[in-house]
Amino acid sequence: MKQLLQNLRNGELSLLEVPVPARPAGMILVATRASLISAGTERATVQAAQASLLGKARQRPDQVRKIFDNVKKEGLAATFAKVRDKLDQPKALGYSSAGVVLEADAGERVRAGDRVACGGAEYATHAEVVVVPRNLVAPIPGNLSFEEAAFATVGAIALQGVRRAEVGFGSRVLVIGLGLLGQITWQLLEDAGCEVIGADISAEMVDLAAQLGLARALVRGRDDVEGACAAATDGHGVDAVIITAAAKSRDPIELAGAVARERGRVVVVGAVPMEVPREPFYRKELDVVISRSYGPGRYDPEYEEGGVDYPYAHARWTEGRNLAAVLEAIARGRVRVRPLITHRFPLEQAERAYAIVSGADRQPHVGIVLTYSETPALAPQVALRTLPAQPAAGRVGIAFVGAGSFARSHLLPHLKGRTDAELVTVATARGYTAADVARKFGFAEAASDAQRALADERVQAVFIATRHDEHARLVQAALAAGKHVFVEKPLAVTSAELGALLPAAARCGRVLQVGFNRRFSPLAVALRQALAGAAAPVQVTYRVNAGPLPADHWLLDPRAGGGRMIGEGCHFLDLIQFLTGESPARVTAAAFGDDATGASTVLLEMSGGSVGVLVYQANASPRVPKERVEAFAGGRGGVLHDWRSVDLLEGRRARTLKASGQAKGFAEEIAAFFASLRTGTPAIPLESLAYTTAATFAVRQSIAERRAVEVTLPPG
Repeated sequence: MKQLLQNLRNGELSLLEVPVPARPAGMILVATRASLISAGTERATVQAAQASLLGKARQRPDQVRKIFDNVKKEGLAATFAKVRDKLDQPKALGYSSAGVVLEADAGERVRAGDRVACGGAEYATHAEVVVVPRNLVAPIPGNLSFEEAAFATVGAIALQGVRRAEVGFGSRVLVIGLGLLGQITWQLLEDAGCEVIGADISAEMVDLAAQLGLARALVRGRDDVEGACAAATDGHGVDAVIITAAAKSRDPIELAGAVARERGRVVVVGAVPMEVPREPFYRKELDVVISRSYGPGRYDPEYEEGGVDYPYAHARWTEGRNLAAVLEAIARGRVRVRPLITHRFPLEQAERAYAIVSGADRQPHVGIVLTYSETPALAPQVALRTLPAQPAAGRVGIAFVGAGSFARSHLLPHLKGRTDAELVTVATARGYTAADVARKFGFAEAASDAQRALADERVQAVFIATRHDEHARLVQAALAAGKHVFVEKPLAVTSAELGALLPAAARCGRVLQVGFNRRFSPLAVALRQALAGAAAPVQVTYRVNAGPLPADHWLLDPRAGGGRMIGEGCHFLDLIQFLTGESPARVTAAAFGDDATGASTVLLEMSGGSVGVLVYQANASPRVPKERVEAFAGGRGGVLHDWRSVDLLEGRRARTLKASGQAKGFAEEIAAFFASLRTGTPAIPLESLAYTTAATFAVRQSIAERRAVEVTLPPG
């Protein structure tokens, strides 16, 4: 199928052939018939991508601060590589579309063949086929065209702004900005019985509103907007102002303060500077509120991704219900969107459409609609080059499942160009990311179906870098298919998953390696060698400045990410096991809050008498280096400084090994995996992988129950 993508680094648009996206449970697969280009939002997205690096920095000073913090932690070279990789990732454009359902779960309110409107960035994109969460689709009333239904998401944004204004029959409202969003907003207000005044700096937009029936449509700068508002309200001022404009000046917010009545309400829907002049807003005691996109549910992963709807009685109007309400208003003729369509282009000519949106082709425009073929290609894979049925002698056929930022920056670069690797296929659920990775790293095929990649006879080894909750299932499936497996940490997120996986891994005769990269760092290897000559237990102190995560980060979701200790802390427990050469036997842990979101301290008593202490900080200054390891036994050992150097000590003798940048062992762990494929001996014993994973579960249990917990492997 075809999909429109943008390169974030240079802003270039590409219409690429990509695999049809996978459809997880709770999602709806839709063949697009029409999608709407939202001139304001998508113009800003395109222009931001086309800006220089300096321009991007000026637009996002918050991101610049994060970059500087990362430089202090990881160094300039690593940070530059991370930023470059982020900017080289493709962005799917579009968020408002309509089409025909291809697939849905049994029991859904829509079925194959139904016509639906779709919403959501990364979901209702400009693509021939999209996969959309159940809460972001709404059935199209019978008399509506796909083109009209494609306005539903933008209409829901306008409707949420009206709801935030808290107006009703007889209310007097000023709409500032009569672009696409403003044109729909004033129609919704009039349908609710409000008296509306509209203002815009564009005479063309004002004329369009007048043609559609807005009696009081004014040109800001030519007409007296303040006077008109005063005249319409007997000098009291309007009850509400809804700002739908996109502007760089303070004029919209200043105008709102001037024309609103005392204790009126100002609703900001468009992108305008929020520099509120204190005097008029204070004197009138005005309420200033932000309207957040389509309605309640926005930015809530449980609602949008998980498909968990809000109770009707407690959240009458959600994103999905706003979509349905707008469709009903358009179907009844209360909101007219067809006159707002100024351009139509087939998807194949999308670049012409975006030239108009970006201003490169200066044409007056409001609504630009993309149209689609009724018979899209539905292949779950796309071939980029032809491969032999079996890899050449000495080469291993590789499939890569999941390809997020971490995989792109830390794993895939070490596969590209290996003479012993035949890069067969890369699979990601969204499909277009797989196509991008395949082209950049040299895979022969891109796919959205992970199971197809696992079953491919040309593949002998599989790399798994999906979200954590999929690891155990995919590892078992790959081993069952006779493949060797490299899986990013963690191996499993529950004891039940680990118990089911271990017997399969033990009897399959295939290599299984988890991405515990730190043990492969030359610095860690040197530290272990320094400890090896001591005939005494090892004491390890490991401090990690992990930093805070946003409350909605997927890693903190116990189901998707496992929480911070299971999802990330396993790295550090594995290194303690590596340095001591012993398995964890007993865990005592404490945390501020819980182990998912707070800082924690873990005491590991090892099977041979060694001891490890992990201080996992989520509350330290970002200026503190991320990791420091001290390990000693019988007067020998050393101190490892944030993977940049290690001081090796024996009595009073000392020497220092320095790395070029941060030596975290990523290249070495990939090399070790390929070496294990040749020898048949895993780089990390299965028992070690099992005990590290079980120890993370023991940490969680110890924190919850406030007691020491024995580390035992689950039955299975």
